[in-house]
Amino acid sequence: MFIITHEEENRKSRLGKLTLPKSSITLETPCFICSTQRGFVRHLTPDNLINIPDIELLSINLPQIVYKPGLTTLKRFNKHCQEKESSIEPKKEKEKDQLISNKKEIGKEKEKEQEKENVNNLKIGKENKIVTEKGTNKNNQAKDGLKRYYGIGSKKALFLKIRNSEFAGFYYPSTDEKIACCSSEGTKIFITPSEYMEFASEINPDITVSPAIEVVGNNKRDKIEKQVKRSLKWLNLAISKKTSRTGSLFAVLYAIEDPKIRNKYLDQLLKVVKNGKVDGFVFGCLFLNESRIERKKRISDITELLPKELPRSIVGDATLSQILDCVEGGIDLINSSFPLKLTELNLVLNYQNPLQNIRSENENNNQKKNKNEDIENENKKQFEPLLMNLRNIKYEDDNKPFVVGCQCFACKNHTRKYVYHLISVREMTAMILMNLHNIYQYSLFFKDMRWAIKNHKFIQFKEAIELLEKSNLKK
Repeated sequence: MFIITHEEENRKSRLGKLTLPKSSITLETPCFICSTQRGFVRHLTPDNLINIPDIELLSINLPQIVYKPGLTTLKRFNKHCQEKESSIEPKKEKEKDQLISNKKEIGKEKEKEQEKENVNNLKIGKENKIVTEKGTNKNNQAKDGLKRYYGIGSKKALFLKIRNSEFAGFYYPSTDEKIACCSSEGTKIFITPSEYMEFASEINPDITVSPAIEVVGNNKRDKIEKQVKRSLKWLNLAISKKTSRTGSLFAVLYAIEDPKIRNKYLDQLLKVVKNGKVDGFVFGCLFLNESRIERKKRISDITELLPKELPRSIVGDATLSQILDCVEGGIDLINSSFPLKLTELNLVLNYQNPLQNIRSENENNNQKKNKNEDIENENKKQFEPLLMNLRNIKYEDDNKPFVVGCQCFACKNHTRKYVYHLISVREMTAMILMNLHNIYQYSLFFKDMRWAIKNHKFIQFKEAIELLEKSNLKK
């Protein structure tokens, strides 16, 4: 269920609420889909994500879990969970009957004493059930599926797709009946669309992306048309096998360079969408070395033809300014591994909130004519780069947190000096702390972006972010 709560005039950027009934989660869009490896955010455990805001949707790449845990293991696990729950339910009913019979036999005085004991037991029970930073609550676990298997918890939602983000731009040729994709080791895997939907029913995700060749590549027109026909055929098969366990179905959109093939595919896709069996869209064939202007044009051209009531998502390692381009074109969900890429390069995101530099006309009677110069002067006084390389020797004796004022776990408890030491001795704790910080900063960026759209400050926000990126390159 997707509802648009705010839409800017003369622009396609918008705010919305996406309700996922399986996990009882309501996402505020635009939002961030956090990339995972085999169901886990790399370098982190599910407990580490508790205190990070807005990280509620995790993307799962099917090629990473084809072998481990695999379909047979998931089937056995789900069967075991269902048998366990069915055996627990009659026990609960018997306990209820015994309590009712005991209450009738016990007098009023003994009932009061028992109530006091029950209240004390409930307090102790509640203390044990509270979710802490060290562990997750067993009562918050999902009933079955991949979330229960990995212990992710019911408060996180899963976004299942067949494309592996790590190998974007690299693909194997598929056949008419099988989809070729890359495993996490880079090996070739063939998966049929029916096998993909069977996996989806066992994984039990909140959103399932339709089986398709999301990366078309620079092929000839004949090959591209064949791939498009295959994807439409597989989409119809996915619709026929859609169940409550497979979750919402998102169709893949081809943002192909050739407008004739693109529009022809869109016309055929929109006929399927009219039946009401498609719940959203995923943009493919983007972030493959195309220019920024070309990417913006493709997104804006496609979103004009799409129904407004359905959410749109995109997959790609987008920078801050690239995300703003996508949101300006009408994208609601961004699946990116950009924070992870920064972490593996020993880079820390120093997101400087530009909203403090954005002022309304009524509050600024003495404002300068050129807002960009005003922001540049403030940055020159106390410049901190947007991306800091903690492997640099200048942080050897720096006792500041990663970002002054940041409320993430790493900044509250550790310093740049400590992480520089961890990196120099190749300690894995450095990756954990940096990834925690980068994901937290990335989520703050989305939160500020939503505020800017709501308060009609999106263009100013975008200009400020672009200026921060340019100043970082200059320094």
